[in-house]
Amino acid sequence: MRNVAQREWRMSRPARKSRLVLDQTTALGGLTLALFTYILYHFIYPLISKGLLW
Repeated sequence: MRNVAQREWRMSRPARKSRLVLDQTTALGGLTLALFTYILYHFIYPLISKGLLW
């Protein structure tokens, strides 16, 4: 019975760790998307609207 308890503990731990990794990945992806949107609308879009890039 002791081996079964250890096996259950090891199975429950990666589930928590994978949720934490998913949350960090989601946060990093959101920040990347926000930064890309900021750069696009504050630097690139004005150049296109003035006709400097096209």
